[in-house]
Amino acid sequence: MTRQSAGSASLLWLTLLFSVPAAGVAEPGAPQPAASTAEPVQAIWKHQEITFHFQSFRIFYTCTGLESKVENIMRALGVHAEVRVRSADCPSSIARMPRVVMRVVSPVEATPEALAERDKNKSVRELVERVRGKSDHRFDSLEQFPAEWRQLSLSRGRLNLQEGDCELVEQIRKKVLPKLAVRVVKDDVLCNPHQATLGQPRLEVEALMEMPKPDDKPGASPPGA
Repeated sequence: MTRQSAGSASLLWLTLLFSVPAAGVAEPGAPQPAASTAEPVQAIWKHQEITFHFQSFRIFYTCTGLESKVENIMRALGVHAEVRVRSADCPSSIARMPRVVMRVVSPVEATPEALAERDKNKSVRELVERVRGKSDHRFDSLEQFPAEWRQLSLSRGRLNLQEGDCELVEQIRKKVLPKLAVRVVKDDVLCNPHQATLGQPRLEVEALMEMPKPDDKPGASPPGA
């Protein structure tokens, strides 16, 4: 490959990184969870804030583009996340060394430890509900609900991930997934920070997801959408 053609390929590849859908818009072919891999378990909603710095020497996103990428991955995992990218270059410029801040609500198994952690803030949440009125939002509920472990693949074809997204997937695997009810089944995310990664990033996981209710319509958005 000549130097000129190599430069053109690099420019095209970087352009693909910025061609992401607007945040909150479902992508065609979004991943659908596979059949459950275990018996249903009782779960509760866990509220938390997760932050991490995205670091790369060669891959750069716009602030809104990075927000959209992270939200799409979280949605695929059955997690509701409000993502905000903090950078001096935001909101529309290319973000360098951005800080990703996520307000996350996700299902966790209702173990004694999880229930004890939830109950630490129970009185505060009940006071807030009395002040603002009873909320009917499902994420505010303290009640347990049935959930199940489901297998899914985080891959290019199903989440619009490109070869250049390898470092993003890798950092989410290391910095975010350990804080969620997600098990890594197969990890083929091999990134080289100093040159283009050949092949798409692929991560096979099991994620704990709320079970559909009997009155849910077929084709409805999955939990966390």
